[in-house]
Amino acid sequence: MHNIDINYTDFRKLDLNLLVAFDALLSERHVGRAAERLFIGQPAMSHALARLRTLFDDELFVRTGKRMEPTDLALALGPRVRAWLQEGADFLLREEAFDPARAEGLIRLSIPDGLEALILPPLLARLRAEAPGLGLRVQPLAVEHLPQALDADDVDLAVVAVDLPLRSWHRRAEWLRCGFNCIYAPAHLQLPAAPSLADLAACDHVVSSYRGDATSALDQLFAAHGLTRRVVASLASMASIMGTLRQSPLLTIQPALQLGHLLDMDGLTSLPLRSEPPVEISIGGVWHHRHDRDGRHRYIREHMGAVVRALQGPAGKAPDLGENAPHETPRPRKASQAPL
Repeated sequence: MHNIDINYTDFRKLDLNLLVAFDALLSERHVGRAAERLFIGQPAMSHALARLRTLFDDELFVRTGKRMEPTDLALALGPRVRAWLQEGADFLLREEAFDPARAEGLIRLSIPDGLEALILPPLLARLRAEAPGLGLRVQPLAVEHLPQALDADDVDLAVVAVDLPLRSWHRRAEWLRCGFNCIYAPAHLQLPAAPSLADLAACDHVVSSYRGDATSALDQLFAAHGLTRRVVASLASMASIMGTLRQSPLLTIQPALQLGHLLDMDGLTSLPLRSEPPVEISIGGVWHHRHDRDGRHRYIREHMGAVVRALQGPAGKAPDLGENAPHETPRPRKASQAPL
């Protein structure tokens, strides 16, 4: 295919609507009917014909009785104009249906590690069944680096669970709002059936953060009540956190999600975090608006959103994390009532 250098200034004297008028005139061979077809007045159509004649330096249509017969040049131009209009309509007006089975490509994601183990297994199972040609590449990024990564096209979609400063060209969809649960092993740590914030602050905490940054809405909640929590470990893997809880008198506070579906919760139990005011977390997706209309990206966003929404249990009910009740504590370590 030869590359044609387009002189854009040539288009200043060309109104592309004139080609639509030309096609209607060639089809109808009548100024009035062509005008009706374009929902314009007959004077406007006559004016368009006059401009077409000037543009092509040809009469184009010659009156013969009640009909306007095309000239040889008009007949020669007709198929080319029609092909151009059809191609323009296909290009601008018709959106090709997305077929997951035929889709190919790589979608680059950023997901916090604490959510990765919950989101990716069901999402990949869906992709293998419906869109085997689509691949995923996941890379954890610090929250403050996400906008730059989206702008640089290093990441296509980021899952976030914190407020993120976005620009007008970014898009965000909220998939889930939920509260928090306190998770621990009754064999090592004893808590009341409805622990207060002071009870929780008296425990040693393990948090999930691949950056080792424990600051969050939870810390703000404790601070608002004059309390602090002692974080003794910050781990990147939720599986590591659960394994740690089974062997140590530690507590973790996590979003109220159906963790038991994918993580080993044997020996652990859960209590809802109750506070005034209630504290919630928003989980959603963020992307650059350049990907708004791409079928592959929309497919991934829709199914990832469905996966995240499915992680929340029934309203007001903590996820099923095991049968051990808080009072079943063979070797408990009682939490001091004094905040650390």
